[in-house]
Amino acid sequence: MEETHFDNFNLLVGISGVGKTKILKMLEEVCHVATEGDHKLNGMAWQMRFEHANHEYEWALKSALPKPNFSQNPTQSSIVYEKIVMKHDNKTVMIVDRSDNAFLLNGKTMPKLKKTESAITLLSEEASIAPIADAFKKMLFSETLLRKSLNALVNPEDLIVDENRTSFEQFKENSVQQPTVIKAYQFQTLYKNEFNSVKQDIIDIFPSVEDIKVTVTKKAEGYDFYFNIKERTSHDWISQLDMSSGLFRTLVLITEISLAPRGSVIVIDEFENSLGINCMPDLTDFVMSKAPLMQFILTSHHPYIISKMPTKTWKLIRRQGGHVSVINATDIPQLQKGSRLNKFIQLAHLPEYEDGIL
Repeated sequence: MEETHFDNFNLLVGISGVGKTKILKMLEEVCHVATEGDHKLNGMAWQMRFEHANHEYEWALKSALPKPNFSQNPTQSSIVYEKIVMKHDNKTVMIVDRSDNAFLLNGKTMPKLKKTESAITLLSEEASIAPIADAFKKMLFSETLLRKSLNALVNPEDLIVDENRTSFEQFKENSVQQPTVIKAYQFQTLYKNEFNSVKQDIIDIFPSVEDIKVTVTKKAEGYDFYFNIKERTSHDWISQLDMSSGLFRTLVLITEISLAPRGSVIVIDEFENSLGINCMPDLTDFVMSKAPLMQFILTSHHPYIISKMPTKTWKLIRRQGGHVSVINATDIPQLQKGSRLNKFIQLAHLPEYEDGIL
């Protein structure tokens, strides 16, 4: 992939097969390496720059391909090199400098550490690494949010004890990596006013919905957490297992985005999936209203979504063989004139769009 800069709001467009989803999967893989310890690196390599807490960081990593192994326990690939640099006030500080034979943290030699884990997971408690680990925990991916049910071993009573109550903003920070339905259960119990506000955002999109709640059912092992809605024309509550896909997707995305701490990165593939025309406009407006507080990276094929988003947010993806490039719409002269609708029509007829795969 060519070097690409992501702005505060990004809409990846292009014909099917050019690599839009692949780019999001790549970001998710990198995030997993930073947050989940032993992760199958399988010859991955990247160099990325990112900003967090008023600092700019650069993280480069290369891993080897795993050696052939025909046993039941396949070998994991090891890290060949890793570098983490911080830039602040025109100063550059090398935090991690790691090779096959040496591992330096802030210039000091480290003892022998696992070669299958990144420095970020190995040293997440170190003062210079902790902010980087926190940054990657704030990356939220739509596929991990939209699970239809959740069984957890956690006792719900432990989630809502008074000692756990903090400011709403601190709650967002503390719960960022929890499953959406579990944090929503805490949310409705500990922060009723804020919960009612988010609930109203959802009801405004679906006027047939009268109420929303999260319930917990004790099972033989663990607890089942579910979103539930009540419609105005029915006395019965409807579990998320029986909700329409569009309603469930809207409910979860609004809840998750509302509970995401400032500075989060929200990554959503095929934003229009399962959305009907009744909820698509309002959900699009909701997402765009949150853009000043967090970063969004979305993909879409839908004419309404693309024409609704400002042209300056479009990033056109092209692929030549295995080489992927990203073109900013602001760099395409044909898209600098006319209405948004006309620009979508112009986009669809661009040679860069029609000839997206070469």
